[in-house]
Amino acid sequence: MPAHKSRHAKPSKAAPALAVGGMTATLGTLGAVGAGTANAASSDDFARLRQCESGGNYAINTGNGFYGAYQFDRRTWQGLGYPGTANQADPATQDEAASRLQAARGWQPWPSCSRQLGLGSADRTQARASRSSFRSVIVKRAARPAVMPIAAPAFAGTVLSADLVKQNRGDVRRWQHRMHSRGWDIAVDGHFGPKSAHLAARFAAEKGIRVAPGTVDAALWNAAWELPVA
Repeated sequence: MPAHKSRHAKPSKAAPALAVGGMTATLGTLGAVGAGTANAASSDDFARLRQCESGGNYAINTGNGFYGAYQFDRRTWQGLGYPGTANQADPATQDEAASRLQAARGWQPWPSCSRQLGLGSADRTQARASRSSFRSVIVKRAARPAVMPIAAPAFAGTVLSADLVKQNRGDVRRWQHRMHSRGWDIAVDGHFGPKSAHLAARFAAEKGIRVAPGTVDAALWNAAWELPVA
């Protein structure tokens, strides 16, 4: 069996799956806000990846905490919105999940096999060349402090979006404060403006959570408290 060193065993620093990576975003949306997606992945890329990760066995469960052809861990798989574990899903669903995660986070979730197979090298070159052009819309990350996962406070029931920018809301302030404590560069002012929306989209893509782009629903709200900071 191949050595399993897949980064999707740990929450990513980079912008999922779109992981999880994230939404209700399409793969196109994930690719727009995710990292390392300069070049589209081919079906052959995924065939080689799953052969490296699992020998191409969609049903594999060796008891090491990774499941299926692409060796998803449970948190990443369920963060993408799928039930159970990856090995319990049919091949088409596993292929879809891998494609969504790759669209959001590039090949970073599979560092060992992607290096071995030479995947993502062109993406990194193009991403470096184009990074400055996106600087005005990408939310900056501060140095991340050690923030322990805790139970999320109750979601108020209102999906946070830029439509609420004129309102000074306690739930927005609480979410902004939590995201700031996770290391995101954001003002804690209670107003959900464009920067909060950009941050929400990046965070959703990083964690692979499906939510309408630029919004915070119950799932993304809970993730701010309950998912660890890598």
